[in-house]
Amino acid sequence: MASIVLRHQYQGDGFLNEAQFDFYEYTYNPTALNFSDYGRSYVIFRDDNAGTAGFQYNVFNREDTVFNTGGQSNNQDIRQRSFTFRDDLTFNDIEWNGNHTIKMGVKFSAQNMYVNKQFGRNPQFIFDVDARPEINGSRDIPVRVELGAEVAPADVDNNVFGLYIQDDWQITSQLEVNLGLRWDYEDNAVNNDYSTPQAIRDTLNAIQALPGYDFPSYFNPADYITDGRDAFTGAFQPRIGFSYDVFDDERTVIFGGAGRYYDRVGFNFAFDERFKAFQFNKEIFFSVAGGMRGGVNTVAWNPTYLTPAGLDPLLDAAPGSGEIFLLNNDMEAPRTDQFNLGLRQKFGDFQTSLTFAYGKTENLFAWYIANAGSETGNRFSGPTPGSVGHPEFRNLIFFGNNDAEQTFKAMYLTVDRPFDTDSGWGMSFTYTLSEAERNGSRDGGIGGFDFDYNRPGLSPTFPTNQDERHRIVATGIVALPMDFRLSGILTLGSGLPFHQFVCPTASNPDICWNGGRPEGQDFLFTDTFAFRQIDLRLTKSFDVFNGQTVEMIFDAINVFNFENYNGFEQCLCSPNYGVPNNQYIPTRSVQLGLRYRW
Repeated sequence: MASIVLRHQYQGDGFLNEAQFDFYEYTYNPTALNFSDYGRSYVIFRDDNAGTAGFQYNVFNREDTVFNTGGQSNNQDIRQRSFTFRDDLTFNDIEWNGNHTIKMGVKFSAQNMYVNKQFGRNPQFIFDVDARPEINGSRDIPVRVELGAEVAPADVDNNVFGLYIQDDWQITSQLEVNLGLRWDYEDNAVNNDYSTPQAIRDTLNAIQALPGYDFPSYFNPADYITDGRDAFTGAFQPRIGFSYDVFDDERTVIFGGAGRYYDRVGFNFAFDERFKAFQFNKEIFFSVAGGMRGGVNTVAWNPTYLTPAGLDPLLDAAPGSGEIFLLNNDMEAPRTDQFNLGLRQKFGDFQTSLTFAYGKTENLFAWYIANAGSETGNRFSGPTPGSVGHPEFRNLIFFGNNDAEQTFKAMYLTVDRPFDTDSGWGMSFTYTLSEAERNGSRDGGIGGFDFDYNRPGLSPTFPTNQDERHRIVATGIVALPMDFRLSGILTLGSGLPFHQFVCPTASNPDICWNGGRPEGQDFLFTDTFAFRQIDLRLTKSFDVFNGQTVEMIFDAINVFNFENYNGFEQCLCSPNYGVPNNQYIPTRSVQLGLRYRW
């Protein structure tokens, strides 16, 4: 990863201009060792029919793998690069029915994404370790090779524009209102320059033309076939906020706000539309003379087949099938509307706050099955590309659906007492009570598939993977003799949910999504919290010269070695339901560090 940031500020008469230029590059390139050395697996084949005299050879009937050698099959080279310029302009103390601070800005980012996924591009051969005469009679002649089709890299440019303006309006000494509007635009967020390959168009048309069948009503092929998509221009995001100092003494303040925020669909989803139709692995089988051997048609062995260059001509002639992934031409980016209302109250040196928050997110993305056999089920029994003369594609056709929704409700209670040298101590306390629910895919936007329902509206509403109902984070710091300082963090959580299998209140499938909760563990006379951790830090600073300091740091993490679990037996049919089977890290650990300031 590389990052360069240049900033410039200019303070004028009544205004401040801040300009910034960023260069960012991130590379993800997991590389197989010995990728140029083809992979070899030496296996023992099992007699396919022990009741028949002699050894009956079946290439798929393998007893065991003795050892593997050579290189792995996959390489990836993914690079994200961006050049970003932003300029923020602030006008202070504009008077009109109060005082205004006007902020406005512009952002432009030229982004490039390069993706080269070499899946299966290093041949993986299987050899008969026993060199049986019924097979090839040699350990040097393979019986099978698997090789991935070569797919051209994607080299995609995307230009991002952003504009905003905000007015912080101090109407009176007690009342301030914040008004803002933001607009964002991307010219190539979801393959806007993409053209649907003719083979995919023909496949969709052939399925739609089948007598007695039509795609389910939630999938219209015309919404997904494209010769170039228009970029989404509707990402207008208004915001409003206020604060009211009740007694005009900065001790009791009521505050609130509302706003709309747009997110983006990850590039990997858009890349699947380009990539998946052409990415697949093929198997080729070998024998000494060619012909039918072991239940498959084989090719006569030639040593040139030990390289991708030698295998590619065979690969072109061998059957193989990719996958169809389709994005909606008018897909809108995920959108969240947020609201909050709260009260801040000061008691002596303590600042407290109570906040209620609500958020609703729409347009959450996932992949669903387009060629289902009915509106509400039969996801795997509809007509397939192969059934209409297109064996180059696999059975399932995936389409991007962004109808899923998520809600978030929370209450936050905070107490803060800043550290000061006179008293020698400080603390903070935050309690969060929250509930987060959604429908649609359970992949949490990472994998993004839903094989259990035809569309999000047919799935139940369930807690999200991050739905922890209760959480406490408390910190403290105290000054010790000889200028030592001791600080600590206490973290308590009620735990994250997990799926319940063979759930009596669910059907088709019989899974209660995130219906299980971990049991609480003992802590300070209560068993409310499933997660418990206390971390301590001891520091001391030493002056060196010219205002420079060296700070010694000693950390004790999870000092009481609490066992916190993140995996459990999930089947309600099991007597061990709820029993933990995986543990969070860290366990108790210590670390030493030095920090140098100048």
